[in-house]
Amino acid sequence: MANDERALIEINSLKVIFPLDEGTVRAVEDVDLVIKRGQVMGVVGESGCGKTVTAQSIMRIVPDPGRIEHGEILFHRRSPDGTKKEIIDIAKMDPRGSEIRSYRGKEVAMIFQEPLSSFSPLHTIGNQIMEAILLHQDVNKKQAREIAKEMLARVRIPNPTRRLDQYPHEFSGGMRQRAMIAMALTCKPALLMAEEPTTALDVTIQAQILDLMKELQEEFGMAIMFITHNLGVIAQIAEAVAIMYLGKIVEIGPSREIFHNPQHPYTFNLLKAIPRIGKTTGQHLVAIEGAVPGPFERPSGCTFYPRCERIIPNRCDMHNPGVTRVGEGHAVRCFLYSEDTDED
Repeated sequence: MANDERALIEINSLKVIFPLDEGTVRAVEDVDLVIKRGQVMGVVGESGCGKTVTAQSIMRIVPDPGRIEHGEILFHRRSPDGTKKEIIDIAKMDPRGSEIRSYRGKEVAMIFQEPLSSFSPLHTIGNQIMEAILLHQDVNKKQAREIAKEMLARVRIPNPTRRLDQYPHEFSGGMRQRAMIAMALTCKPALLMAEEPTTALDVTIQAQILDLMKELQEEFGMAIMFITHNLGVIAQIAEAVAIMYLGKIVEIGPSREIFHNPQHPYTFNLLKAIPRIGKTTGQHLVAIEGAVPGPFERPSGCTFYPRCERIIPNRCDMHNPGVTRVGEGHAVRCFLYSEDTDED
């Protein structure tokens, strides 16, 4: 258990599986992660590496037939005055029970990747934001509407009174993303999870959304779990970074350490693949050879070894590396730093 008083979410040995007719998919495996109060934790990796399923597990919205097979998701809840602390294991809650519904949206909220598909096209933006407010706060409809209007104004949507009565298709992509942020923040959650919140937006709007999230994060004092493929975005916003590959965290540490002193070959290659102004002119972009294996093609040993340029024969292809600490808050899962194994 984490001793840090700032710990908000503490994940221990999390394993999430999807039992299918073709076999069992191990979407998340042996994940340990601590998100601190007020911290921005970046989670990076290619598609299929388990980032979204990890976030869904914290919210207990893993789609069927997926389930948490093993592990803890400890939520360190504090009383409003901050004097008392209660530790709740989210992994043990009924995903459809009343207890999880009081936690989901109030204590922890999520911004989804595509807000157009996340909002109902049949209801106005105002009705959908008010629904979240009425569910978690002791207010009437008139008060809920005022709170919704105030939140739209806080995320810089012009003329919020009129916008409350409009439908999602009447908003631009950037405004829909702002409305999604407003809905997530109505109950002032302790943790905001953002899944690729800027992917579908142009560069100018991306910058505005990132600035807005940093501003609101500082104002509300909340933690953010920022899931993305974009290391450039992570460099701007994250305090710490977790690199995921095929369901496991292969490297984690302070963002400055990850960017200036990467240890895992996967992290090193991800950083090499970023185009740099003036430094890659006339050169081919660096690419990581191969692709993330399919869910039923998981290699034995280290999951990254088929794509690794620094493979140690008869070790990387036969054993699972354990986690090795390489610096203050910096850990890596690789045989280049230790011969410790983490066998099933």
